[in-house]
Amino acid sequence: MKQPRLHLVKTLSEPIGKKAVSELVVQRILDLVKAGHLSAGDKLPPERDLAEQLDVSRPTVREALRALSILGVLEIRHGGGVYVTALDADDLLSPMDFFVSLNAQNMAELFDARIHFEPMLAGLAAERLTDAALGRLADLVAAQVADPEDAELFHDTDVEFHKTILEASGNDFLSRFGKLLQVLGDQGRQAFQKRKSIRQQSIEDHQVILAALQARDPAAAQRAMRQHMVNVRNALREVTGA
Repeated sequence: MKQPRLHLVKTLSEPIGKKAVSELVVQRILDLVKAGHLSAGDKLPPERDLAEQLDVSRPTVREALRALSILGVLEIRHGGGVYVTALDADDLLSPMDFFVSLNAQNMAELFDARIHFEPMLAGLAAERLTDAALGRLADLVAAQVADPEDAELFHDTDVEFHKTILEASGNDFLSRFGKLLQVLGDQGRQAFQKRKSIRQQSIEDHQVILAALQARDPAAAQRAMRQHMVNVRNALREVTGA
């Protein structure tokens, strides 16, 4: 098992600055991958060490690692650390420039795109999900239902719920594009997910989506996902006015 290289730790130890946000941490790690300082199979330093080396908070590091995990650049092994995947990050760098420039208006446009895109992948997933993936989705929804008060738990399980469906579409290109849209919308989604009423609506939506997937019904899965995306878009409009 490969451990962090000495020159990697030295490179990471250049502070980003106290005003930095998670997007800059994302960009720093992607730059390290592109420059060859991080390679497939490398294990990143622990979250606490990364936060100290980059001079940012642990929640900031955690958010960046989640984003890179969604993109497939990193693999988070619960209880086992964070590793660089075999995926070449070069073609992910340009879209990240847009990541740091999102505002209320183009965030709204992003969710408009998801309204049209994600139902298609849900339909594909309904036919291709493995029993193990369906079980994983059921566990995620059950966790949300059991503790709707926990906004952070909801956020993490929401990300994983959509990621699992995207991966089950069976098309790597479409899945990667969908994950990029998911990453781009993450900050805006976190803002309105703090409202319990919005979380509760999403949990109910997830239950409907799950039922359609369990029934292996592509048309129902598409309808359920589209309604969910419309509800999310309306929640964004309620919060931002966009």
